[in-house]
Amino acid sequence: MAVNDDDGAEPPLKFSNEAKIRSQMKKRRWTKLEIREAMQCEPIPARGQHGPALRYVHPVSGKSVVVDAATGETFHVGREQYRYD
Repeated sequence: MAVNDDDGAEPPLKFSNEAKIRSQMKKRRWTKLEIREAMQCEPIPARGQHGPALRYVHPVSGKSVVVDAATGETFHVGREQYRYD
């Protein structure tokens, strides 16, 4: 599902489960801007529950955003020091 941004300058973010991602964002201290900043970095190939995914690491916080490679939907925003191996 596309999530509208306040300023409309960027295309909306797509979340696979908006309620889940918004809850993760609040608990793990993410903003939409930080998600966009992470997604500007080189992705790391990953596996999602439904196939290939891409993990983006925020350049300052080191927290990760995981996106479905086929749909472009964000399905996970990680906390600090979360291990992906």
